[in-house]
Amino acid sequence: MTAGEEPPKYRLVPYEAEAALRGTEAPGEPWALCADAEGLFGAPPPPSRRTYELLGCAPQGDLRKALPHARAHRTAPLGTLRLESLDRTGERADSWTWCLEDVRVLGDRPRADDPALVNITVEASESAENATESPRRPPLSPGYLLLGAEEEPWGTCRDLAHIRLGPEPAEAPIRLLGCSPGGALRAALDAGDEDLGHGQLLRASTSTAARSSRPSRGR
Repeated sequence: MTAGEEPPKYRLVPYEAEAALRGTEAPGEPWALCADAEGLFGAPPPPSRRTYELLGCAPQGDLRKALPHARAHRTAPLGTLRLESLDRTGERADSWTWCLEDVRVLGDRPRADDPALVNITVEASESAENATESPRRPPLSPGYLLLGAEEEPWGTCRDLAHIRLGPEPAEAPIRLLGCSPGGALRAALDAGDEDLGHGQLLRASTSTAARSSRPSRGR
């Protein structure tokens, strides 16, 4: 570094899970010293979308109103959908509430075993406040009470099935500015290798992580 130059703000180093758990830096030569970085503190990616099927539904309210629109246009907005488990008598169990957000109704089809009920396909994001990966209900429960965000009654369903998971949202890229690459990164650049492995970006002065210690792909 010549006179007048600012010291590097960040160091790009290999990521090692064991070192990250100990709160120490991974051993070995740093991949690069960087004058600055862009995109470190951008907004988190939106939650992934999933497709679900509400099985054995008796829809009411806005859920029922959304079905003709979904049949005509293959999609209809619904909003937040809450599932509350029912006890064996069909009353609210008050034990589990599970939410889907930004719900869109994709369609419905009658049930062969009970034409009065329908299976409704929806696309939604799972709420980050859900305590479990899927809703739960007590033994012998007949299913779930369906509610809107303000507890508007939207009917009932016997069960919820996950059909498929949508593509995982891509994280915004990070730009490393004024880098002096070395070690494995320099060798990878010289060889034209795009996959360097997992790395982490540390503040040069304190060696504390400038970003989450979750591994990121070095490129």
